[in-house]
Amino acid sequence: MASKKQRNATGNAPTADTPAAKTSLRRYFGEQTDPQRRDKMAPAAQTRGTSPMASEGSTEDHEIRTLLTQLPSKSDLAAMFQKLEDSFSEKLQAVNADVQQLKARVQDLEEETENTNKQWAESYTTQETHAEAIRYLQRRLEDVDNRGCQNNLRVRGIPESAEGFTENPIQVLTTLFNRILARPNDTAITFDRAHRATGSRNLPPDRPRDLICRIHNFPLKEEIFRKARQNKELTIDGQLVTVFQDLAPSTLQARRALRPITQALLERQIKFRWNFPFALTVNLQKKTHTISSPEDVSEFQRELKLPPSDVED
Repeated sequence: MASKKQRNATGNAPTADTPAAKTSLRRYFGEQTDPQRRDKMAPAAQTRGTSPMASEGSTEDHEIRTLLTQLPSKSDLAAMFQKLEDSFSEKLQAVNADVQQLKARVQDLEEETENTNKQWAESYTTQETHAEAIRYLQRRLEDVDNRGCQNNLRVRGIPESAEGFTENPIQVLTTLFNRILARPNDTAITFDRAHRATGSRNLPPDRPRDLICRIHNFPLKEEIFRKARQNKELTIDGQLVTVFQDLAPSTLQARRALRPITQALLERQIKFRWNFPFALTVNLQKKTHTISSPEDVSEFQRELKLPPSDVED
């Protein structure tokens, strides 16, 4: 029995490693509610000055309270968050102002771009209208110029020396035209004028300049031109002579621009003719194909199955 009581006494005795040695830290977390333990402890007034554990706990308590007092309070946190919110709000307002300014500038640029596009479209339409009007006026002027040349004939191949014996091209032309008409050489033909054409830099130096004449009687001029086209062996001083209808320079340039097409027609042995003042006409398989403007070229080539070629406008 004694040994059992001794073991119990020994087992109930508190040691340095048991929780009883650390009871001084528990009061930081609240008062103990167990009445038996409270009754067994000495009064705080009697043990505070004598127990070393109480002194150590008091120091720790003071340090913890000091640390707790240094922590920010709820009002401090609220003030800090309010300050951050105000700072962010101020910066966001500045960013929003910049965005609004950029938005206004972008809208202005879009409006300016839209206005510029409208003005460009209007200018383009106006330009196309003016270009079409200019082309129309050019064709009208060309037609007037060609109508003024209706009575004119251009004779190519007469040597410059052929005029030497008379010093007058009218006499040479009178003889030539009477030969074409199968009339006596001295039969009178009324000329309004006759002269050499202006020399061209593209012509060979030994090639004579063309003779241009205006015959007063239009039916007579037409008869001379028709019979001259039928006679392919007209010569003067051994030089081959060719008679053409005199045309405006712009019409001659337009005919030269169609040379790739006329060359393709000749290679395929397709007959064509020039209408006055400017029109390339082909009659094939009881159908007439005509080029009278640059817009007709593509359809003309497609219908006649000609190779595509670049034609100047």
